[in-house]
Amino acid sequence: MTQQGAPRDAPVPLDRGARDAARGPMSGDPADQDADAAEDVAPRARTRRVGAYTVVELHGEIDIAGVGSVGPALDAATAGDGPAVIVDLRPTAFFDCSGLGLLCRAHRRVLERGGRMRLVCDDALILRTLRAGRMLEVLRPNATLEEALREEEREEED
Repeated sequence: MTQQGAPRDAPVPLDRGARDAARGPMSGDPADQDADAAEDVAPRARTRRVGAYTVVELHGEIDIAGVGSVGPALDAATAGDGPAVIVDLRPTAFFDCSGLGLLCRAHRRVLERGGRMRLVCDDALILRTLRAGRMLEVLRPNATLEEALREEEREEED
C-alpha cells in the first residue's frame, strides 16, 4: 500500500506507534532511554595509562562532527618525544572517513616523533573503513588491548 498520489514503489510512512515498535521494546522512563542513547553516540575520549602506553579509547560517533571532541586527546597523547599510544576503537559506535583522517594524523605525529602506535579494533564496519582507506596494513589493528600489548612485547624482544 502506498500513500495516495505517491509513486507505486514509494515507502509507506509508519505511524508513531509503528515507529516506536520498530525501535524495540520500551522499558523504564523514556527520558532515561533518550539520555542513554545520546550518551552512547556522543563523541568523547577516555585516556589512561597502561604500562608504558597511553591508551586513548574513542567512544560514540567519530564523524565530522565528533572529531573536534576527540582530536585534542589524541593530539595530547601523540605529543612529546617517542610517544607510545594505543588507540582503542572498541567503544566506538560509528566511524567514517573523518575518523580515518584523525587516525592518519595521529599515526603521522607518532612516527615524526620516533614513537609507536597500536590500534585496537574488532568491529567489521570500522575495519572495512580502514581497508577502504588503505590503512588496515599500516595500522595493523589487534582485536583486544591484551593482544596489542603482547605484540609490542614481541617486537621489543626482536
